[in-house]
Amino acid sequence: MTKKRKLCLLVLVFLALVGVYMGVCAWNQNEQARADTKIQITDTDGNEMKKITLNMENGEMNFEKEDGVWYDASDHDFPLNQAVMDEIADTVGSISANRKLENADEAKDYGLDVPIYTIEYTDDDGDITSVYFGNNTGDDIYAALGGEKSVYTVSGQVIESLNYTEEDLVQLDDYPSIGSGNLVKAVITQNGNSVVYDSADESQAEQITAISGGLGAVQLSETADYCADEEELPEYGLDEASKIVAEVTYKEDEKEKKLTLYIGNKIGDDRYVMLNDSKIVYLISDTICGNILNEEE
Repeated sequence: MTKKRKLCLLVLVFLALVGVYMGVCAWNQNEQARADTKIQITDTDGNEMKKITLNMENGEMNFEKEDGVWYDASDHDFPLNQAVMDEIADTVGSISANRKLENADEAKDYGLDVPIYTIEYTDDDGDITSVYFGNNTGDDIYAALGGEKSVYTVSGQVIESLNYTEEDLVQLDDYPSIGSGNLVKAVITQNGNSVVYDSADESQAEQITAISGGLGAVQLSETADYCADEEELPEYGLDEASKIVAEVTYKEDEKEKKLTLYIGNKIGDDRYVMLNDSKIVYLISDTICGNILNEEE
């Protein structure tokens, strides 16, 4: 290839790169322009809210904050995930519209006379902000701010991002990593009798392997009851008279720690289980529970 052809090729590559660069710059400018034209409907810091009501596809949910902690307004014992609640507060406090309709028609023409969805929150000053959502329009949805006649179009993703279920909101218990390498001891108590399995006892190596395998397979993901009252425990076999207690000692970061599992009745292929002082009743495989209890098959 001659020097002249090489030079021409380099020039073409340079021009192509310049074109790409200019295209990216133009795209960024367009995106910035779109962002700048967003119309803010709500503008409240999530930390400044004390009540939130969501009436979405999955039904109405009411939350209230006391001393910086969010609660289910109808059940303060419900283990509410605080990180998720912070996300909800930030979302409802910063809703923007893609456009504001000029010379809007009647509210009923947009499905806003009887809103399909509603968001309402109360800030620390006691001011209430309500946002109503009506019919869909493409990927957007018509919206109106309480006390105003203006009609906006808002991205439908706002509704999707707030359509939580009870399962999405629950804060499940943390469960440690336990295996044969860090299990120190397990004490199994049932019917008033206790059996001790000690990893230092070589004659119990097989039992320790089975127990640690069961403990390592536990996943606290499927629940039967988010907040079991004491009077409900007998139906799960988790009352004082019925439950099996597995007190586990394990090592974490070179320190000995303790974990207590309460194991109750069988239901299908699972068993009811509670952890330490938690009120959540979990469903864990009967096979896994059998290993933890060192039950012979």
